[in-house]
Amino acid sequence: MKKITKYALMLISLVCVLSTIAGADTLTACGVPQIVANLFGADGGYLAAGLLLPIGEQQTGIVAAYQNKKLIADQVMPIKVLDGPELAFKYYERTKGDAFTAPETRVGRTSEPNIIHLSGEERTGACVAHGLQDIVPKEDIDQIKNKERFVNTHLEYLMNQVLLGREMRVANTVQNTSNYGTGLSHTYEAAQGIGADGFNIVEVLLEYLEKPLARPNIIGMNAFVWAKLRTDPNILRAVYPNSNGAGVATRQQIMDLFEVDQILVGEARVNTTKNAKNPTLARCWGNNIWAHYSEPLSNLKEGIAWGMTAQVGERYAAIVEDEKVGLKGAEVIKAGFYQTEVVVGKDAGFILKDVVKSTQG
Repeated sequence: MKKITKYALMLISLVCVLSTIAGADTLTACGVPQIVANLFGADGGYLAAGLLLPIGEQQTGIVAAYQNKKLIADQVMPIKVLDGPELAFKYYERTKGDAFTAPETRVGRTSEPNIIHLSGEERTGACVAHGLQDIVPKEDIDQIKNKERFVNTHLEYLMNQVLLGREMRVANTVQNTSNYGTGLSHTYEAAQGIGADGFNIVEVLLEYLEKPLARPNIIGMNAFVWAKLRTDPNILRAVYPNSNGAGVATRQQIMDLFEVDQILVGEARVNTTKNAKNPTLARCWGNNIWAHYSEPLSNLKEGIAWGMTAQVGERYAAIVEDEKVGLKGAEVIKAGFYQTEVVVGKDAGFILKDVVKSTQG
């Protein structure tokens, strides 16, 4: 017992000496001298974790907040964070009966209100780990002057690549006709679509907007289709009734024309080959127009929406040591999340595929 007390007093004395050396001008926000904070890992831990690269609240905050505004996946299939750490979850696939059943809402003076149960068909799902890592040999770490900036930049790059993978998954889900109800998808022939004689995209969209179980409030497409849509003579004549069909319509004008809340334009491109030196770039979003309905308060068990994303916890960021790499070992920077995309209401949207004429008639 005396030995333990002796060691504790020695440790306290050491901290006091370090505090005196550090001075009042190097205190952390918590009032702890910065030299002591670094020693015991209060800033995210250099020595405490035995790591050379910093990983703390700043780095995890960067990963949690990072966004690429050119990507639209989070708006197309919004993220719903699950309760608890379990990867498996249950959700309800909405049916037309659930959407259109009108409940009795009148309540007598001494009676109980009727109970409403929004369900559908129960389905099961499981979140999957999606992440990337970058291996940094310790020989390289020794040459880095600003380790904090190095880690922050690498985490942003990793997160951007992870989100690009998510963009591709969401695009594939949205553009799969099996994810839509009967009569809610159509694929045009090469000589049909926007730009073809007699094809009126205004009439087509107005017709399809009335088909789903709930009128879509979001319309989406890629940048190429958007350019064709906003310069289409039928669109321009609908927006400017006295015009000759020339010009460019604004996003707000087209939103007002079709009475929707959002028009999403996907601009992401991905390399479809494994060869980084000679990449083959393709658009994540094809030449299609799709429209979905989504209630802001909808979740995996209630409300009406075409699709959403289940997520367990927050985004993940970490640095781990790997002694097997190189002579001195390495440190591995990781970033990612646990997610899975689910279609919960096939009848709450539609898709028009190959909607731009691709051949000369």
